[in-house]
Amino acid sequence: MEKSAATHAIEPRTLTSEQAWSGDEPGRRGQIVRAATTVLGRQGYAETSLKDVAREAGVAPGLLHYYFESKQELLLEVVVALEREMTRDWQSSVANVDDPLERIVAALDHAAQRCSEQPEFFRLLFDLYNLGLTSPAIRVRCAEMWSRFIDDIEAEVRQVLGRLPAYAVVPPHDLAGAIAGAIDGIALSGLVLQQSPRDLYHALKVLLLSLVVTAYVTAGQEPPVGRLRELLTRHS
Repeated sequence: MEKSAATHAIEPRTLTSEQAWSGDEPGRRGQIVRAATTVLGRQGYAETSLKDVAREAGVAPGLLHYYFESKQELLLEVVVALEREMTRDWQSSVANVDDPLERIVAALDHAAQRCSEQPEFFRLLFDLYNLGLTSPAIRVRCAEMWSRFIDDIEAEVRQVLGRLPAYAVVPPHDLAGAIAGAIDGIALSGLVLQQSPRDLYHALKVLLLSLVVTAYVTAGQEPPVGRLRELLTRHS
């Protein structure tokens, strides 16, 4: 019988994203995580059983319980691995971009692309958030993941703001939290409405680039309006 996450602290042995996808984690465990990613992404958390995962992985159902105490623990491990992979890809997409305006555009274009190409990640993420509303143990792990996401965005925000003529009037940590909330909210709207999120990510891009205008005005300089218009047109 699966243990209740509300009464048992969940301490999954978290995979790195490379292990989740390449199988560097000792054979069976990596095989199970990859199978769970496939089945959960296809069917959603509610419609997936551990037997479904075992069937996809080609292993006995009892073996899943050897590695994972519950379906919740397995979902958590899958989402954490996917989240780390997406963060790594986002950071790689801007690693060689020095221009602060280009970094903003590149980061949000990457978010829009991943949301469009991998809606299953966000579906699983929201399944996990939903579980966290009733399970204290899951909520704690969601909060840890959320805090890590905000910290990663804050580091990028500080790097971009440091290259502008004046700092933002909003604290970087608060701005990072707002950006993270917008990214997840846009993804959720795309799932609910069954529509592409690209237009909404473009709107978010416009809002963030308006901070650049604020930075120039605060410093008493003329904002690069033509440059901003060119960026929005080129990447739209």
